Amino acid sequence: LTKNWRAPGFRCCWVVAPAPIVEMLGSAGSFLDGGANAPLQQLALPLMDLDFARRDAWALQTHFKTKRDYLMTELAGLGITIQFEPTATFYIWADIGNLPPPLNDCLVFLEECVKHRIIIVPGLFFDCNPRSVRHVQRSKCISNVRFSYGPTFDNLKVGMKNMREMIDQFKRNGPLTASTYITRELSHELSREFPEEE
Repeated sequence: LTKNWRAPGFRCCWVVAPAPIVEMLGSAGSFLDGGANAPLQQLALPLMDLDFARRDAWALQTHFKTKRDYLMTELAGLGITIQFEPTATFYIWADIGNLPPPLNDCLVFLEECVKHRIIIVPGLFFDCNPRSVRHVQRSKCISNVRFSYGPTFDNLKVGMKNMREMIDQFKRNGPLTASTYITRELSHELSREFPEEE
């Protein structure tokens, strides 16, 4: 119920399985936590009403579709390519390869987003690269990021405003290579850490 019915802390679930498996899981559940108490189970019954579940699912889908459509339109307006239109999650997988360098590198993009109070997940975090045998720059996901439209609409609007300002700033300042960007950032960081004495 915590996930499907958005009832945090409502740790009730059910299992549909052959009888021996249900019996085994019931024993394990009793041993671990004693199972859900009777009042909690009674409170869960109205959530199981099929009409309520359908209305709630429809309202939720409508709400998230509105936010998804808004974010997709805004990202496209910034030159960010949506690779797959989401149909079942609240994440957008996007390609930032057309942004001015070095913003077209997902790790630089993350670094700059954090400075502008935006949270994204770099595509590199989803790249399967056991034991890091492939260099980061050769990753197929280096120009990908994952955006979420889970936050409130107001937060999405603020995030998109901040992202537009960030991208415009890089367009005005001209392109940089990722290595020049890293050198510049390290220099700024070191000067803050070890200011010169007068």
